[in-house]
Amino acid sequence: MIGKILRGERVPGLIRYLYGPGRSNEHRDPHLVAGFRSPPELEPDIGEDGGRDFRRLDGLLTQPLALLGERNYRKPVWHLSLRAAPEDPVLADDQWAQIAEEVMARTGLAPAGDSDAVRWIAVRHADEHIHIVATLARQDGGRPEVWNDGYRVRDACRAVEKRFGLRSTAPADRTAARRPKRGETEKAVRKGWSEPSRVVLRRAVQVAAAGARTEEEFFDRLRTAGILVRQRVDRQHPEQVTGYAVALDQDRTPPDSRSGTAAASSPPT
Repeated sequence: MIGKILRGERVPGLIRYLYGPGRSNEHRDPHLVAGFRSPPELEPDIGEDGGRDFRRLDGLLTQPLALLGERNYRKPVWHLSLRAAPEDPVLADDQWAQIAEEVMARTGLAPAGDSDAVRWIAVRHADEHIHIVATLARQDGGRPEVWNDGYRVRDACRAVEKRFGLRSTAPADRTAARRPKRGETEKAVRKGWSEPSRVVLRRAVQVAAAGARTEEEFFDRLRTAGILVRQRVDRQHPEQVTGYAVALDQDRTPPDSRSGTAAASSPPT
């Protein structure tokens, strides 16, 4: 099973697309299979003209965002597409519901029994996949962490593959990276280092990311390991980290130089 995460700004357009015919009329019988309340409570009503009334569902999903106000994520709509393999058996609605609940629990967005978790729904409009839509605002006014959500979704997919006898897919790859360039390797030899800076930094970032539950803890772990960290933040929302750069103290670029060896990236997800 494969999961693809997207982030958006508004709920209404996404909901209408999921309930619509699709780009090639491929959406068949769109309906809810799971959510923060039972599907019958959340399913949009059908009017006399046969159309859906989405206003209540839109309001329920977006209401918690008002509590966060300026603390909202720039893109507060979390959208996950979950797709089974073509050779997998067709799953029933209740099985897809269990899969959606597993994902929401493992990501920490809606753990089982947490009545103040984020509001979310799972829409099915085809045999082999569902869409999960969540708004990134807890009902108690807190902002949920989406740290490493991609890895956690992958772990959930692996768990449900085993539970329902689906095609087994590979675990999340946290190790693939570019090899050090020739200049980096030669520099390490000249300096008498056992490894190029890129290798040391990559290993430190991987170790910190594997053990951290939040962005703050991730950066704290890097600094504790002696890694220099420079965070980049969103200009309009300074509390949101959009990227970072790391470097070794012994390998810093002089202030008047335009090139350097620091590794830049966006925060792992």
